[in-house]
Amino acid sequence: MVVYSHFYRHNTGCRRNTVQFSCAAKENYIKEGKLGFAFGQMSSTAFEINANKLQIAVLAYNLNNGLRRLCMPTKMKKHQIQTIRTSLIKIAGKVIRSGRYITFKLSSSSLYKNAFYSTLNRIQQLPMLC
Repeated sequence: MVVYSHFYRHNTGCRRNTVQFSCAAKENYIKEGKLGFAFGQMSSTAFEINANKLQIAVLAYNLNNGLRRLCMPTKMKKHQIQTIRTSLIKIAGKVIRSGRYITFKLSSSSLYKNAFYSTLNRIQQLPMLC
C-alpha cells in the first residue's frame, strides 16, 4: 500500500509528528466521505455518471463542512456526519402550517433540542448573498 503525504515546515515540533497527524487527519476525512457520503459506492459502469455522482457527493461533503464550521454549536463542530444526522436531522417532530407560518414542533424529550435551535438561529443569522 502506497501512502502519499506532504510535509509541513514549522520552526517548532518534530517533522515526523506533523506527518503522522496529517496522515491521520486525511484518513478520517476519507473515512467520513466513504461512510457518510458514499464516496466509495459507484453504482454505474459509465465513467461520466460515476464522476457526476462523486461531484454531487463532494458538494454535499463541503456543504456539511461549511454548515458545521459556521452554524453548529462548539460541542458539535467536530462530530462526523452520522452523529449530526442522528442528533439534528433524525428528530421526531411535526411540521405545523397555520396561515403564513410554518412551525416545527419537536418532541419534548429530544436530547438535542438546544443544539437544534442553536444551529437554526445561527443559520438565520447568516448574511444573505443576493
